[in-house]
Amino acid sequence: MKISIRGCNTNNLKNVSVDFPMEKITCVVGPSGSGKSSLVFHTLANESKRRFLNSLPSSVTFFDRVPQSADVESISPVLPVWILPQHNPIVGSRLNLSDQFELTMDIAKLYFDSYPEKCPIHGESYKNGLEYFTEQCAHVVQDDNDIIHVLIDKSVYQNNISGLPIRSYSTDNDEVTEFVEADQFWELFRIKAKSISTIEKRLLDFPFLQKTGAMLLVFNQTQKIYDHINIESERVCLQCKLEGEAPIREIGELLPFNGVGACPECKGYGSVLNYSKDKLVKFPNRSVKDGAVSILSYSKFSAYEKSFIAALKKNGISLVAPFHEIEKDALPILMNGEGAFPGVLEMLSWLEEKRYKRSVRIFLRSVQTDSTCTLCNGTRISEKAALYRGDANLPKYGELLETDIESLHKLISGLKLTGKEIFVERVLSKLGLAIEFGLGSFKITKKIKELESNEYQKSLLVRYLSYQGSGSLFILDEPSLGLNVKEQRILIEHLKKLSQGNTLVLVDHAEEVQKASDWIIEVGPGAGHLGGDIVYQGPYKKKTEDKLPKLKVVKASKALKVSNIEFEDHKIKQLEIPLGVVSTVASFRESFSKRLLIDVIANDLYSKQFDEKKNYDVKYQVGKYSKHDHFNNIIVYETNIERASGRSTVGTMLGISPFVRKHYASLPVSKSLGLKDGHFSSNSDLGKCPTCEGKGIIEIDMQFLEDVTFPCEDCQGKKLNKFYSNISDGKYTIVEAYNTPIVELFEHIKSTPKLKRIVEYLKLLNLGYLTLDRTLPSLSGGERLRVKFLNTLQKDLENSLLIFTDISYGLSINELVRIRELMVGLTSKGNTLVVIDNHPIFKDFNVINIEVSE
Repeated sequence: MKISIRGCNTNNLKNVSVDFPMEKITCVVGPSGSGKSSLVFHTLANESKRRFLNSLPSSVTFFDRVPQSADVESISPVLPVWILPQHNPIVGSRLNLSDQFELTMDIAKLYFDSYPEKCPIHGESYKNGLEYFTEQCAHVVQDDNDIIHVLIDKSVYQNNISGLPIRSYSTDNDEVTEFVEADQFWELFRIKAKSISTIEKRLLDFPFLQKTGAMLLVFNQTQKIYDHINIESERVCLQCKLEGEAPIREIGELLPFNGVGACPECKGYGSVLNYSKDKLVKFPNRSVKDGAVSILSYSKFSAYEKSFIAALKKNGISLVAPFHEIEKDALPILMNGEGAFPGVLEMLSWLEEKRYKRSVRIFLRSVQTDSTCTLCNGTRISEKAALYRGDANLPKYGELLETDIESLHKLISGLKLTGKEIFVERVLSKLGLAIEFGLGSFKITKKIKELESNEYQKSLLVRYLSYQGSGSLFILDEPSLGLNVKEQRILIEHLKKLSQGNTLVLVDHAEEVQKASDWIIEVGPGAGHLGGDIVYQGPYKKKTEDKLPKLKVVKASKALKVSNIEFEDHKIKQLEIPLGVVSTVASFRESFSKRLLIDVIANDLYSKQFDEKKNYDVKYQVGKYSKHDHFNNIIVYETNIERASGRSTVGTMLGISPFVRKHYASLPVSKSLGLKDGHFSSNSDLGKCPTCEGKGIIEIDMQFLEDVTFPCEDCQGKKLNKFYSNISDGKYTIVEAYNTPIVELFEHIKSTPKLKRIVEYLKLLNLGYLTLDRTLPSLSGGERLRVKFLNTLQKDLENSLLIFTDISYGLSINELVRIRELMVGLTSKGNTLVVIDNHPIFKDFNVINIEVSE
């Protein structure tokens, strides 16, 4: 059995036909840009997802984006597909690791019992409704000779009992009398106080009472004492009743996804947004006169700046002193107002009323910070649910949700919960897998959006590798990212189990993964227009690789020392960053290293040197820095690839296209026609094709069917006005220039020093084959990362701090050698580079050790 792809021409693929064996592991290999992603993701994955979604009702797929059709003749068969992305796409605040592992419900079911014998919160035995009523009657009794009357509302009596009672209760006289029809309460029965223990038996004569949860009037005629007592329709805990809490009756009350179980403070998100002083006053080292209070520069609030200054003057507060020196006196006025100044809190509340405007929502979020909810401590559940205990061997539900994965696994391993063995088994299986992948130190409430790319992939692998079904297609992009050899072998073991009944297609550069695969498909031989063919199909064959050039490590002569750092409940006594060299980071957790270096060190240095933070959401403390020269620039390169529209191209990303447009606008023919740069841009009203609006295609909305696209007949897919698109400089028309490899193009077009530097970097990064008009969505992961990397390094950097994260993702060893050479070259101008990436190619650099304590 096999999945057959025939006649595939997606992106740079050249009429490729290939077979993927079913219920096996296939690894697709080749250099970055060779066409691996075009074959596996843009064709097989997208087409499988598209056809599967199109088979479902529109009501099911309303919120799911249906991929565009791939340029392929046929794919058969089409299986339901699961895709492992190369980066973390989650931006929402609600999802956490427990949700990712699909454990949230299973953990809740360890606690929930639809008919418990004891209260899961207080551990007391439940009383049925009649027992509870009997106990409540006790305080109405004063003496054994008292006569107790039990009455019910007239309307309830009439609806459930035929005939009339003997007595009734008069609210006017406050006594039980012979029956009067107009009285509100009619008697069910009366009983002597000494026989009160038999009242439960008497109540059984009226079965509707407990069924409806009726309210009864219990009246002591002798002592003139009465009480309104409810007959509970379900069993109750007396302690819960005293505390005014209704018992938890449904599993949903233990879950954060609804108004019943969610924490009322954070609405089940685990975090809250509060207005941040640091974002309202972004420049505390400046004076009020020099613009320290950034919130007052907002157009809607700028009119209040004069009244704020007047209020400060009235209180004798300096306008020329740095804000941090006057903060104690000035901040209350800023926040709460005084005199004609209404205060920032009131001004923001006015703005809250206009949240229906997108611009207002964006602004309000820009002055808020996301912090853990103090009421639920990030567990997302209500206070009542947090107290839930269930089995006596379990901790309180809220306490369990605050534990880390490894501790939780140990806790549950020794449990024997009768009737819940299946939930225990599922929880242990997934937690054990998470520990094997190095996630044991994370809390299960860790938010998904806070995970680094490799941590997100590990969490998704836990979910996928726990899959119990069959007949599905799993497509995994670099599943070995961030895994050491031991973890890669664990991954392979579980992949083999998953392939029993399912088809796995991987794109991976790790040799361990390739060796363990059942089938290898190599795409190449080169990248871009030099690739796009199937070079090899068959079992794994070890290749003779060129020996890596030995790296001469330059030891730093001096270092930046940072002492007494406090961050995320950890303390770092001292951190040393070697200056003028390339260094890698060694620590107990990669994601912590990234946040420490980026959100604390780089952020704090930027604030001290440029009087503005890059991130105002992070809370930290830094003791002091050793004496060092100020950096000219501080740049952080992160591998997360932002979404790009179909109009985003290599030329626009790198800023090269303007050079080409200027070249064509300066031609004699263009000058004679009065053409400007914009006439050669498909994004400009001057130059874009008026028929297709510069898209090159015409889209027809088929409403309930899939949209249809075809090339624009007017511009023939060139996107430009058909007259301007044919203007030539003697070698290339403007359209041909946009589609010529960049290195070849700029051998012909005059270059500036900046442009020459970009072209040289493109050659060094093996990207010279790219064209200006190549769209970013069509690039492979490795190509997009290198283009973004190059975009970061466009400036002529000197004496700067550069921090790189996960730069090896999606790149082969040969491409990483070039990256390493470029990094070493950057140190020649006094730059300091910090690499947070555990790929072995960087192991010979200087090492930054991060030693933390609680």
